[in-house]
Amino acid sequence: MECVESFCGIARCLGPPVCNYFKYHRKLNDYVRNFKRIRDELNCKMEDIKLQLKAELRRPLGKIAKKGVENWLKDVKEMISKAQVVENKVSNERYFYRACNGKLVDEKTREMKELLDKAPNASEGLVVDGPSRRLLLSTSELVGQEAVRNKIWACLMQEEVSKIGVWGMGGVGKIAIMKHIHNELLEEQRFERVIWVTISKEFNVMKVQDDIASALGLKEYLDKEEDKLRRAAILSEMLKRAGKHVLILDDVWYEFPLEEVGIC
Repeated sequence: MECVESFCGIARCLGPPVCNYFKYHRKLNDYVRNFKRIRDELNCKMEDIKLQLKAELRRPLGKIAKKGVENWLKDVKEMISKAQVVENKVSNERYFYRACNGKLVDEKTREMKELLDKAPNASEGLVVDGPSRRLLLSTSELVGQEAVRNKIWACLMQEEVSKIGVWGMGGVGKIAIMKHIHNELLEEQRFERVIWVTISKEFNVMKVQDDIASALGLKEYLDKEEDKLRRAAILSEMLKRAGKHVLILDDVWYEFPLEEVGIC
């Protein structure tokens, strides 16, 4: 009687593993088909998220991908790579390894399905404001310059005014006034972008183009282009896509055609 009980106990212990072994062995092809289906769904979801992310990063400019979106895309890329290794292993193994391969495929399919279920919700947006989008400049208190500041501000609020020149001898407070205006524009959010670029005495068209593109977070699109005219055209398109913006050019010593840089 004791022997019978011991045998039953062993059977209970071995039962589930043995059943799973034969299940994985017999249904390997079904597991592989499901594996490929989930992998393809995951890959398509990744491509959809990447396309939407690219579109959201273009307008308005100054946005960056949410950290969760970046992490998910990174995890999916790694998962797709691991899935390819599993697929290669299964296709090259012998008949006697069917059960082991079936279990491996099933486990990897579950991991991919879990990652697919955690995909970012595209309807909630995939981007947030970048750290430099609302970077306030250090300022000192304006003393006796409020009238000039108010005049410049009034011009900025007029739709028909597209260019404003602020000039005067060194030390009269031009930069201080414009820093205050820069910060106030950011705080009031009347414009989609407020861009500050320093020109300097040693004027260089390509450097100015690079500085503006960097402020927009799009310098990579200029790095591959060396022709000044084409660079100007690319920068002009960048500024158009930036929406309603204010571009402040500081420390301008000499007159130069704005079109040469790419400023509309």
